[in-house]
Amino acid sequence: MTLREIISHLDRPVASGNLETAISTITYDSRQAGQGTAFVALRGSTSDGHQFISKAIEAGASLIIAEQAPPDLCKTPWVHVKQSRVALAQLAAALHDFPAKSLSLLGVTGTNGKTTTAFLMHHLMNAGQKRCGLIGTVTFDIGGKELPATHTTPESLETQRLFAQMRDQGCKACALEVSSHALDQERVFGLPFASGVFTNLTQDHLDYHGTMDAYFQAKARFFDMIASQAKGTMVINLDDAWGRKLIQKHESTGRVLKFGFGVGADYRAVNPRYDLTGSTFELEVKGRSFLVRIPLIGDFNIYNALGALAACHSAGLNLRETIANLKHAPQVPGRLERVTSDNQRFQVFVDYAHTPDALVNVLKTMKALKPRRIITVFGCGGDRDRTKRPKMAAAAESGSNICIVTSDNPRSEKPEAIIADTLRGFARPKNHATIVDRKEAIKIALENARDGDIVLVAGKGHETYQEIQGIKHEFDDRRVVRQLIQKIVGDRDAERKARDAEREAERMAREGNANPPDQHPSDSRRQGKNHGDRRF
Repeated sequence: MTLREIISHLDRPVASGNLETAISTITYDSRQAGQGTAFVALRGSTSDGHQFISKAIEAGASLIIAEQAPPDLCKTPWVHVKQSRVALAQLAAALHDFPAKSLSLLGVTGTNGKTTTAFLMHHLMNAGQKRCGLIGTVTFDIGGKELPATHTTPESLETQRLFAQMRDQGCKACALEVSSHALDQERVFGLPFASGVFTNLTQDHLDYHGTMDAYFQAKARFFDMIASQAKGTMVINLDDAWGRKLIQKHESTGRVLKFGFGVGADYRAVNPRYDLTGSTFELEVKGRSFLVRIPLIGDFNIYNALGALAACHSAGLNLRETIANLKHAPQVPGRLERVTSDNQRFQVFVDYAHTPDALVNVLKTMKALKPRRIITVFGCGGDRDRTKRPKMAAAAESGSNICIVTSDNPRSEKPEAIIADTLRGFARPKNHATIVDRKEAIKIALENARDGDIVLVAGKGHETYQEIQGIKHEFDDRRVVRQLIQKIVGDRDAERKARDAEREAERMAREGNANPPDQHPSDSRRQGKNHGDRRF
């Protein structure tokens, strides 16, 4: 592109310099600037790209795009714009020849359920013969090839690059998570969404947004954007109070679909039933009734399935076939993921629940499975909203028999300080323990689990690291659980064999066929294993 062409894609730019300047790449990182590069100065929450303009020029950038006029005597071509992030989104789309126009974009926003809903939409579109990409927290899928996820919703430059790769791989659709940060920072500006899903809104990210109302307004921008377009369906949770505000605002467009358990939902679930392998419910749509089976557990996953189903149906998929395809949906990594087998004495689930509402919902689902006890291992992240920490404890306590408070991702904070904040939320002093080391906390929970118990390890879900003082250490709750269970089962098998040997020795001694051993077999068992005050 030339500077002249770039100007044609921007909103009221003020340009200086040679209009025939050739631009081949765009960056917002001054370290990647060079000949043929346009450097876009972005204002972020922790840094301001305008402070790095001089470095970009020194590196040889051919063009600067910024929210300020060029300094006197500046020889580098310059474009002054009102919003750099909007300009980046516009130029990124133009650079890749507007790939989103070739895709049916299905977006989902909300506090909880984005990842699962996006996974379900991705699965349903693929099963419906519409090859679908995926952009979200866990992974990026560009059409049969997976890439590591960098952000829930990347910057517009990366998003447009992913769209271009999907288009080139023959994709016809893309399911993507749309975070409040992305909406606030114009990362999805101008995207032609075919459908947008609203899951719910509960306390999270107040360290960034400040208030719940500001958080909601960021989410609401997604639906304002869709409403401003000629096409696009808004799929909104009728049972959520914030969702009802969105419905009230946009229902007059005639492009709102409501989902939930409540009367008045366009996609309504009734008579839900659950077991260890999934959920079954009756779906009512426009006077028709369908029996639906999903391999996911709980009310909140039924909400996720309803949102995904409505979005895909509105995007052109056959309803009956899409319902049939739901029963083959994949396990979403770290989302109420069962990491034990059917024949295990107790069950262990790993879940990403890191907000009070998410934890309440997960524990409600666990209770519906009628376990003997629920043991919950959880923590709170560092450098994030401190006000939700005691609320996390209250949520865990309300649905658990035993709580073990441990580290999550402490980041730059001291784990002990985070735990101290969390402990203030407990009402009863005798049903919780504190173990700072996360692996040790999980180990104690598993060692104390009895027949019929459920152990929930919450907070990190799919994450494969633990961030401590700026360093990411390898840590995967699912793998840790499997390794510990294997060891615990081995230890218990050894104990069982020792008990059997003890009984056999006693029987033989009674019958006069053998002399009792010098060391009683149970002595070695007692020496080898001592839970001390960690027994629950």
